[in-house]
Amino acid sequence: MAEKPTVFPMQFNREKKSVITLLNKKMIILSIVAFLLGRAGILQGLTPFGIGYFAALNYKERKYASIGLTTAIGIITAQGLGGSLPYVITIGIVFLLFHYVMNLRKMSTLKAAFITGFTYFTVAMLASSFGTFYLYDVMMIAFESLVIFVTLYISSYALPIIVEKKNRRILSTEEIICVAILTAVALSGINEVFIFDLSLRNSLAILLTILFAYNGGTAIGASIGITLGLITSMSMPGTPPVIIGIFGFSGLLAGIFKDMGKIGSGLGFLMGNVILTFYISGYYEVFIQFREVFFAFGLFLLLPSSWIQQLEKFCNNPRSIVYSDQTHSERMKKRTFERLMEFSTVFHQLAGTFEKISDKYEIFEREDLTNLIQEMANHVCSSCGMRRSCWEKNFTCTYQAMADVMVLIETRENLKPEDLPEELKRRCIHPKKVLEKMTHLYELSHLDMTWKQRFVEGRNLVGQQLKGVSQVIGQLAQEVNGNTTFDVELENDLYVALDKAGLTAKNLTVTKHQGGYLEITVEKNPCYHRESCSNSFAPVISEAVGIKFIKKPGACINKREGDGCSFTLVEANRYIAVTKVASLTKEGNKLSGDTHSFMEIMENQYLMAISDGMGTGEKAHRQSSATISMLEKMMEAGFDREVAIKTINSMLMLKSSEEIFSSLDMALLDLCKGTIDFVKIGSAPSYIKKSKGMVEGIHSSTLPIGILSDIQFNESMKKIEEGDFVIMVSDGILEANKEEGEEWLPSYIDTLTTRNPQALADKILEKALSYTNNRAVDDMTVLVTKIIT
Repeated sequence: MAEKPTVFPMQFNREKKSVITLLNKKMIILSIVAFLLGRAGILQGLTPFGIGYFAALNYKERKYASIGLTTAIGIITAQGLGGSLPYVITIGIVFLLFHYVMNLRKMSTLKAAFITGFTYFTVAMLASSFGTFYLYDVMMIAFESLVIFVTLYISSYALPIIVEKKNRRILSTEEIICVAILTAVALSGINEVFIFDLSLRNSLAILLTILFAYNGGTAIGASIGITLGLITSMSMPGTPPVIIGIFGFSGLLAGIFKDMGKIGSGLGFLMGNVILTFYISGYYEVFIQFREVFFAFGLFLLLPSSWIQQLEKFCNNPRSIVYSDQTHSERMKKRTFERLMEFSTVFHQLAGTFEKISDKYEIFEREDLTNLIQEMANHVCSSCGMRRSCWEKNFTCTYQAMADVMVLIETRENLKPEDLPEELKRRCIHPKKVLEKMTHLYELSHLDMTWKQRFVEGRNLVGQQLKGVSQVIGQLAQEVNGNTTFDVELENDLYVALDKAGLTAKNLTVTKHQGGYLEITVEKNPCYHRESCSNSFAPVISEAVGIKFIKKPGACINKREGDGCSFTLVEANRYIAVTKVASLTKEGNKLSGDTHSFMEIMENQYLMAISDGMGTGEKAHRQSSATISMLEKMMEAGFDREVAIKTINSMLMLKSSEEIFSSLDMALLDLCKGTIDFVKIGSAPSYIKKSKGMVEGIHSSTLPIGILSDIQFNESMKKIEEGDFVIMVSDGILEANKEEGEEWLPSYIDTLTTRNPQALADKILEKALSYTNNRAVDDMTVLVTKIIT
């Protein structure tokens, strides 16, 4: 860094020179405006505008003290030495107050405006007291003080555009109007300057109206026209107030015809002047001279396009075009809703089809049992000499005996020939062969049934997944067709706020969801992982809206390499969840059978979950981690919790030929509403330790997940408040105290006074270990979540 000026001396000097030149340009512009505002008069001889302008400049920055000299010169040229004395004294006192007495950092604009107006009122009243003055003079002094107050306010909006170093590209409507007012007042300071018998002041006012109307459209054109007409009426004695309406209407038409180019805007102003002039006075009196309009129109045509384009950046809002065709937007919204509902209906019908064809396959139905006995008879009895006696003379008894053998094989292990029914042992001369063949056929049939059942369960799983997809698409369709609106006005305000802060956004979208929740999506240039979205954009947008916004969880979305990124800001939640964990693996095991998770998911929801796998060690770890992993992914994707749980249950049942099941203790916390929904499947009780000291238990009596195809689970909705603790534990914690059972835990939680969630989790784990001689006889997990605001 130290060598940079030596290596590039010319570049450094050039940058320094450009900065000095820029400062000189600013000072020249500010001085000219100060001189003209000092000369600007109102109500036949009052010149208070310069004081408000000078005070606004010095309120922003103290380095503009020299502007007071040009302001005073302007006032003296209009009032003379004697008449300008109260104004000049006021400028001096304001300079001393703002530079040596007042703390400008702690001073509001309202206070600065009041102090300046009151200072002039005091000075003018003292000056008037040396001579004869009347109530009218007091009223005029009070009026001037009020004008100074208003001028400072107007200048505080307009001046930052010039004095700040930021390259402003977007102005709010208020800023545009304030710039127009200040410009109009400054133009009135030109007074009666004529070029070829044309009023320079009026011509510039007309030019300014056409220029803003051409760039900003009807709203800006009418607003600027009314503003300039008002200032012209008040600053020129004898000018009728109707000039305000003429300027406003002409600016409106100039904005309407701007699509025809420069000529269209110029002709629009001319037509507005002609229409209202003839409507008001016929052809007897012309309020705005047509030659002044033509002169201003000529100047407008001669202006370089680059100058006009610079002004266009300030007047045209980039979002107004996007939502100009509301009809097209509504049609697209309706079409999107219809297509999404079509997809949802198709997936729902597919799910119904799978449910219809997924009837459970029952082993050993009458037809299956007959086929098994027939196959055994063909294999064993076909060559037996007793076949005629058994199957032709005593068919019913033999068939029933074979059916009883099948029942014995199914219900008993290590079956021997002597265990066969008495009727069969008395008649059959090959009992051993019959038993072996029946056992073999049973095993084949059972295996076939198992795979058929798995196939049925697979169909059920696909059906449930299709139903879940249908629900997700249906919810998305309802969101698209619901009361979701785009706040274009707020988008415009945010463009201005970001521009003031020196930040640039390529695109802004403000979405207002049902319930009034705001979501703001910002597209901008890449910051290369400097987190400008959270550090720069979020604070500015939060201040502009008046609501705290935070970046939505997840990384920025990069469009293309180096082309920009997109992120979403959402309203900060009313509550914050802080989760801490204390866990211990069973002694002798490397992996814990307990798996836990806590994370923020969609729609202000906070997920907490513990899964306890069957047994301990690696096998239990696989079961519980698979359960939690699937739960996280499906809840993040927006699946309904019932669909997610049923899908997980089906997948665990299909995962392998082994029995795989695990408990699931899940809690969904709504960080906006302050409610928590417990879903418990074969899990240990959970507890809520209220901020007031009470302990509330949430219990379950269902089987673990992965055992039955038709899963059952308990739900319990509770209200939470700031300072509450949500405590979730695994069976290893609850069953540590064999003597008291699970009752020891709520009693112990009630005695704890710590407000630290980590300390609370650690103390519960330590207490559980104290019952087992500090040995982990089972996997132990404690999940403690503190609710704060």
